[in-house]
Amino acid sequence: MMIEKAKEDFKYLINRGYKKDVALNFVANHYKLSREERLKIIRTTHSDEEIKLTKKKIKKLKYLKKKTIYIDGFNVLIGLEALIKGHEVILCDDGIYRDFENVYGKYKINEYTEKALSHLLEILKYYNVKAVIYLDAQVSKSGMLAKKIREMMKSFNIEGEVFCVKNCDYELKNKEVVATSDSVIIKSKNVKYVVDLIAEAIEYLKKNNKNNYGLIRNI
Repeated sequence: MMIEKAKEDFKYLINRGYKKDVALNFVANHYKLSREERLKIIRTTHSDEEIKLTKKKIKKLKYLKKKTIYIDGFNVLIGLEALIKGHEVILCDDGIYRDFENVYGKYKINEYTEKALSHLLEILKYYNVKAVIYLDAQVSKSGMLAKKIREMMKSFNIEGEVFCVKNCDYELKNKEVVATSDSVIIKSKNVKYVVDLIAEAIEYLKKNNKNNYGLIRNI
């Protein structure tokens, strides 16, 4: 398949030090890839060095009981919604599940929001972790969403807080334990552990015989 050849070429280039955007443009133009195909390559394919670093940092929630986990709010919420909608969610080559919704800055509260949040909070309560959730303030109605999450956290009796901030990446890159699929945050030297909450949701749903909504597969 053309996209598989494109992935091979992209990986070859980034393994040799080419910047990802430069490598992607070169490969995408050569193979005449669509916007969706470009997104799939950039999200699923990483350098050998990135793969080694990320897999070393991945930590299961069961080993983090009573710890504080800092959550990339929209990143995780959009991934959980994709799972519920039955949209494609892929286990990428660095061991992290990712969606391809491509709606980050345009996110809107929708019919799946509450269900996704319920799954998230149920998992956090099950593993007894404290949650601090960061939402990008520039995203429309992030303040309203923060209020909704606080109310739900209270009803689930979960210790934690929700903050709307100007730069989520900056906040998270300086935390020890984060939940995100964002490679920029994961690579930060200050981040010691990375929790894949999509993987945790999939495992939790299977363990508790609940519906597994998504189209989940490996690359």
